[in-house]
Amino acid sequence: MVSLRLRDAINDLRAVITFFTVIPIGGSHDVSSALKSSWFAVIIVPPITGLLPGLLGFYLRDVVHSDLLIASVSYAAVLMLTGLNHIDGFADVIDALMVRGSIEDRIRVLKDPHRGSASIAMVVLLIIIAVSASTNLVSVLWQSLFAAEIVSKASCCLCGLVGREPGYKGLGWLLTRYSKENGHLVITSTVVGFVIIYLLLGTMGVVASLITLVLCLLLFMVIQRVLGGAVGDLYGFTLEVSRALILVILVILMPLLIT
Repeated sequence: MVSLRLRDAINDLRAVITFFTVIPIGGSHDVSSALKSSWFAVIIVPPITGLLPGLLGFYLRDVVHSDLLIASVSYAAVLMLTGLNHIDGFADVIDALMVRGSIEDRIRVLKDPHRGSASIAMVVLLIIIAVSASTNLVSVLWQSLFAAEIVSKASCCLCGLVGREPGYKGLGWLLTRYSKENGHLVITSTVVGFVIIYLLLGTMGVVASLITLVLCLLLFMVIQRVLGGAVGDLYGFTLEVSRALILVILVILMPLLIT
């Protein structure tokens, strides 16, 4: 019985890593298992998608003397390790928000594989903002990217607690349902994530994280009303926006962070 539970836990962990990253670790590719254990992502995914790119930037400082280049390479590594899947959701939501029509019209645009000029422009702008912020955080880059990924995953899971199930059973429906079922685990993993952030960046890191979470929760609730529920792409939108947002807030709080 114990070995069976351990095997199930390992399989769930593999499913989460496979879903949130491009790391080929084998195991199940069951999306349902990954979403059911999405609270795992707050703890186990950031060392891959945040810490590794941050350490890359840390060691690049020994050979590269351009903060912009270091920040660009490091953030590109973050995006590559996530497989660019979440930024695709960000682009879809932007296209849907540009539609002046019914919820059904927005959902139809949301599912359209083609990209509009607005979504392309906003993706570029989002990346520019994140890289620009990272340029000003080079001295604490690995800590900042690690913390940003923790907040990104925590925002996604916490939004599931306030999410409304959309009218069709897609990824958003599953993640919303599972987040509510595992609410205590979502809260616990978020608290653990905040402890890690405190160890990395101190009180100001925690303050920046709280501000980011509150803003993202509010934004999520507003947009889900426009889209008729917490659709899957909205979670991808939240993952990307929260990561960029905390980097910006950290830059604003940087004078306090270094004192």
